[in-house]
Amino acid sequence: MKSREIKFYKALLVCLLFFSVHGMGAQVLQQTDIEESVRKSYPPLLAAFQEINQANADALAAKGKFDTKLKGKAENNSLGYYENRVADVSVEQPLRWGGADLFGGWRIGQGTFPVYEGKYETRSGGEYRVGARLPLLQDRSIDSRRADLQKTAIGQQAAGLSVEQQRLAIMNSAIQRYWLWVAAGNRLAIARGVLQTAQSRQALLDLGADSGQLPAIDAVDNRRAVLQRQGQVVEATRALQGAALDLSLLYRDAAGDPIVPTESQLPPEVTHNPSPDPMDVNSSVSLAWEKRPDARRVATQRASAEVDLKVARNQKLPDLDLTTSFTSERGTSSTVRRGPQEFRAGVVFELPLQRRQAEGRIQAAQARIVQFTKREQFAKDTIREEVQDAISALTTASQRLRVAQEELSVTRQLEQAERTKFELGEGTLFLLNLREQATLESAVRNVTALADHQRAVAAYRYSMADL
Repeated sequence: MKSREIKFYKALLVCLLFFSVHGMGAQVLQQTDIEESVRKSYPPLLAAFQEINQANADALAAKGKFDTKLKGKAENNSLGYYENRVADVSVEQPLRWGGADLFGGWRIGQGTFPVYEGKYETRSGGEYRVGARLPLLQDRSIDSRRADLQKTAIGQQAAGLSVEQQRLAIMNSAIQRYWLWVAAGNRLAIARGVLQTAQSRQALLDLGADSGQLPAIDAVDNRRAVLQRQGQVVEATRALQGAALDLSLLYRDAAGDPIVPTESQLPPEVTHNPSPDPMDVNSSVSLAWEKRPDARRVATQRASAEVDLKVARNQKLPDLDLTTSFTSERGTSSTVRRGPQEFRAGVVFELPLQRRQAEGRIQAAQARIVQFTKREQFAKDTIREEVQDAISALTTASQRLRVAQEELSVTRQLEQAERTKFELGEGTLFLLNLREQATLESAVRNVTALADHQRAVAAYRYSMADL
């Protein structure tokens, strides 16, 4: 086999080994991938969306109280002293305006009827009727049917706010866990890097110690550093595994099954994205009050209690209804003394003297309104505190990141200077190990500061309802 062919197959073998280790087609897992997975497949969020479906179903049921109602009845009385047949068809329609009810229908009764059932007897063409009931006091401005419409509409709004509140919290948690996973992966990479440095140096130190050119204690000390760094790699590996499992609760496939992200999906490094520029605290708090669903959801609960208060006050009014009806008899009859056309109007009055039921409901509704008002105020106070804390945390994270980056730069310079001295024979391995350990710790702090900065950005956007 020619040398050129040997080189080709060696290169092919190297490529195959590389892809077997790093995976073929493994894509870097980005924050946007986690967000998309949460939106599409995270079970608690998908379950939360059912609150909207339930609220829509309740609203549809409330509208059903204004459905047109068709009634029918047919009776045949035989074998007795009075033999007769009655057929009755009617339509009833509740109205949202003024709490009124309309009705209309047709009835026919044939045969002989006792005096007390004379209303069932009609002429040969039957009896047509239309009428209405109009509340004059109680149920005039609101009644239980219209109250249910209002409350279910409020319930739809509350359900949307509840889902939005859960979505924000879940998305914030997902982003927080993502950056903890990324930071854990970078800490593992740093630990492996310093371990590899110590392992590479060990062979040279062992050779120098065996030949007598270097003190044997240097080889032993470096072996101690190798063992220490191996322990750091083990700890970092476990931390990455835990962070990956934690992230898998939110990172899922299309079927909703958890996906444990692999090490090959880690970004090469934690990048520093520009920080959002927060407005002043008062402006940020005012904007958060408008956008955050927390306080607005409590406000909808208070609005629902206000509807209950209106209904309770309505029930305290006298029940005074105006009723009207018009009937028209068709055909001929020698016994029916009604008609051929009649118009009736009247009023119906009813009033419990104590009205304790209505008074009790008024007091209960007022108590709920005070309760939700206090809760709304506390929700606004909580939002203010979260916005202030998020701005403070973001500012601090930015400052800490700048310090960590400067510290890492200086620490690397010191390590390189110490390594140069050691290679020239002017330094000691002990000091070089200390410098390398200091660089490792500084690099870990830098990676942590980068991840914490990203987490602070997410927390700030969560506090502003901007995720």
